[in-house]
Amino acid sequence: MKLLYTKRSPYARKVRILALEKKIDLQLIDEDLTNKSKVLWDANPLGKIPALLLDDGQAIFDSPVICQYLDGLNDSPILIPRSSKERLAVLQWEAIGDGLTDASLAAYREKLNHPNDVNAGFVAAQEVTIKQTLSYINSNIKHLAALSLAPIAVIAGVGYTQLRMGHLIDAKAYTDLMSWMNDFSKRPSVSSTVPVL
Repeated sequence: MKLLYTKRSPYARKVRILALEKKIDLQLIDEDLTNKSKVLWDANPLGKIPALLLDDGQAIFDSPVICQYLDGLNDSPILIPRSSKERLAVLQWEAIGDGLTDASLAAYREKLNHPNDVNAGFVAAQEVTIKQTLSYINSNIKHLAALSLAPIAVIAGVGYTQLRMGHLIDAKAYTDLMSWMNDFSKRPSVSSTVPVL
């Protein structure tokens, strides 16, 4: 299987961590999102990464769908519970991690794309969302103790926020989150996928 991705994509990182934890081999194909390949457009009509190309030519997108597909390939370990109540809880945590990423990405892109005419109100609104989300994670960190897609999605979201909006992460304000991140980041699947500039 081939994963179309970029090295800094938090959505692709989530998929990569899950695959590494399940010992699923993915061939990584680095995409240039400023000059998207025909392969990417054929795989995903939205032209977004990540996209997973199966050996039979079928394409799967985007990250939540890819994660569900990969988790169903084997049971060692099961990272998205099969029972409805536990499954819902994990998928909601995935939404929190992805939503944190969405807000950080939106604020970063606004600053990047409009350096001389930043929509300050828009950026401020994203920053409120980021801070609220970090506070929620910090207060509910006990729910991320067991390995599942939940902590994987959160580490991808917080990691991207550190990369792009690091000034919003006050270690003193989020002590439980920072302690958890330090511990969870020791996993080889996490440490080997850290995004860098």
